[in-house]
Amino acid sequence: MIGTRELKLGIKCAVTGLLLWLAFRKVDLDAVSTVLAGLNPLLGFAALLLTSLIILSDAMLLSGVLRMFDRRVPFPTALLYSLVGWFFSNVAPSTVGGDIFRGVQLSRAGVPVGTAARLVLSIRLLSFATLIAVMFAGLPIALGLMDSRRDELLLIGIVAAGSGALAAVLLLTHFPRSPKLEQWPLVRKFYTLSGDFRRLLSPSPRMLAAWLAALSQHILRVPILSSLAAGLGFAIPTATLFALTPAALLVAMVPVSFGGWGVREVTFVYLLGTAGIAAEDALSLSIAFGLLRVFVGAIGGVAWAMISDHHYRVDASA
Repeated sequence: MIGTRELKLGIKCAVTGLLLWLAFRKVDLDAVSTVLAGLNPLLGFAALLLTSLIILSDAMLLSGVLRMFDRRVPFPTALLYSLVGWFFSNVAPSTVGGDIFRGVQLSRAGVPVGTAARLVLSIRLLSFATLIAVMFAGLPIALGLMDSRRDELLLIGIVAAGSGALAAVLLLTHFPRSPKLEQWPLVRKFYTLSGDFRRLLSPSPRMLAAWLAALSQHILRVPILSSLAAGLGFAIPTATLFALTPAALLVAMVPVSFGGWGVREVTFVYLLGTAGIAAEDALSLSIAFGLLRVFVGAIGGVAWAMISDHHYRVDASA
C-alpha cells in the first residue's frame, strides 16, 4: 500500500515532469543545450560568488530572528544551517524542504518544537514581505515593458495578492478574537503568526539588520541572473531582470515541484517573454540559475553528511 510520503513524492514528480514538458515543448532543445555548454566560466564563477553572499545574508537573517525568540547562535553555526538548508531545498529528492530541515534541526538542538516552527515561519514571512517590496519597486518598470493589458493585470494581481496576504496577517490581531474560532488549531496558529510578524516590525537595530538581510537576498538574485545571462551571451537588461524575475521566483516558491523546477521555467519563459525575451533565452537562463542552486545545494549536502548534530547547537540568550 502506498504511504503518504510516497504519494507526495509521486505527485511532485508528476507535477515537475508536466511543467518541464510545458516549458520545453516550444523550444529547440539542441539550441538550449549548446547555449548552456557555452557559459562563460568567469561570469559563472561571479554568479557563484554572489550566491555565497545570499548564504551569508541568510545566516545573518537566521541569527537575528533567533534572538527575537531569546536564542543565540554563533555565526558559523547559522552559516551551516543556511548551507545545509540549500541541500534540502534544491537537491534532496524528498518533500522535506530547507525550512522543515531548520525546524527539525533546531528542535534537536534544544529549541522547543513550537518555537522552532514559529521561528521558521517568521523567517519565511520576513522573506516574503521583502520580496513583495522588491516587486513593488520593479512594478513601474515591468508595466513599461509589457504590451499586453492582460499581462499587466496578471502582474498587478500577483503583487496585490501578496500585499493583501501580508496586510491580512498584520491586521489579524486587531480584530476581536472569537473563542469559537480559536478552538481550531489553524486559527490559533494564524493569530500567533500575526503577533510574531508585529514583533518583526518593532524598531531595533537587530530587526533592521534582519530586514536588510532578507531584502539583500532578493536584490542579489538580480546580479546573479544578470551574470548568468551575460555569461550565456544574452543581451537582457538588468532592469528587465529586476522588474520581472522577482514575480517568477515568487511563483516558484509554491511547493508543488522539486526545488521549484518546472514552475520556475514556465514563469521565466512567460514573464520574460512579455518583455520580448526569446523563449530559448529565458529557459536557458532559468536552467542555468537552477543548476547553480543545485551545485551550491550539493556542497550543503556534503556538509550535512560530514558534520554531526553537535555542530548545530543553539544557546539560550544570557
